[in-house]
Amino acid sequence: MTQPEPEQDRLTREALDWLSRISLGDATQQDLAGLRRWRDTSPAHAAALTRAGDVWRALEKPVAEFVKDDPSRRRAVFHPSRRAVLAGGSAIAAAMAGVMLARPPLDLWPSIAELTADYRTGTGEQQQVTLAETVSIELNTRTSIAVHGGGREAAIELISGETAVAIAHVVPRPFVVLAGEGRTSSYRGTFNVRRRDGNVEVACIDGEVSVECSGFSATLQAGQRIAYDQGGIGDVVPADLAVLTAWRDGMLVFRNAPLANVIDEVNRYRPGRIVLIDSSLGQRLVTARFEIKRLDTVIGQISQVFKAPVKMLPGGLVLVG
Repeated sequence: MTQPEPEQDRLTREALDWLSRISLGDATQQDLAGLRRWRDTSPAHAAALTRAGDVWRALEKPVAEFVKDDPSRRRAVFHPSRRAVLAGGSAIAAAMAGVMLARPPLDLWPSIAELTADYRTGTGEQQQVTLAETVSIELNTRTSIAVHGGGREAAIELISGETAVAIAHVVPRPFVVLAGEGRTSSYRGTFNVRRRDGNVEVACIDGEVSVECSGFSATLQAGQRIAYDQGGIGDVVPADLAVLTAWRDGMLVFRNAPLANVIDEVNRYRPGRIVLIDSSLGQRLVTARFEIKRLDTVIGQISQVFKAPVKMLPGGLVLVG
């Protein structure tokens, strides 16, 4: 007679099923909403999702070797069998199944932290969120935020991506954006915060903004920006607001930017990934304006202007150079 499946094992298996489904890279907003509903069903469901994530994050093997030789291998490691997950080798099976979600290769799909955000945009999506009568937030492509309520401050955490915050008039307490090791706050103004790969950049569009990190602080006026990471905070420098805020008008603007940086930025807005093979080509400078809705034309322009060979691969992967 078959023994009933233990509740913890059942929830662990369901969590792995959810994460495997999401990690395939073609998940819809409905899929992500379904995962959040499943997580919020009970504390036990949330704990199961956390357990799966903890196992995956503990895996030290670099994900690059899964895709460097054969891109199709990205899809070959996602689905552990029920027997493997529930047996003594469950940690290894779970790790193999989830490594692509915990550390998404080439940023092809969201991380675990991004999936649990209160608000999130997918590739090429943008969204406006009104958190209070005076505070409006714009989320750029592939951006995840968590809303922090209560306490003496109104705040959001920028988990990943880029957001523009507009405070319509002076508020009694500062609005705060937590990102990485630092915090940005303002009583009135508009500012842009971008977080990627452990680096955070803050630009003041109008008004005044305070930035704190690692015991140091700086005040930005309109047209100034600053960057920080876990190593500390940088200097206040002039900001090219036309470039930094172009995404809010549906455009990408580059002024004498290395081609490698251009491709890196374009990759944030389109499915798949453009990979620059020729590193020397990546140093060539680009001045251009691209419409975000028509970014597929960028590949052809790069090929034509720089005489670079282009190879299209399955899954939206494009090799240049």
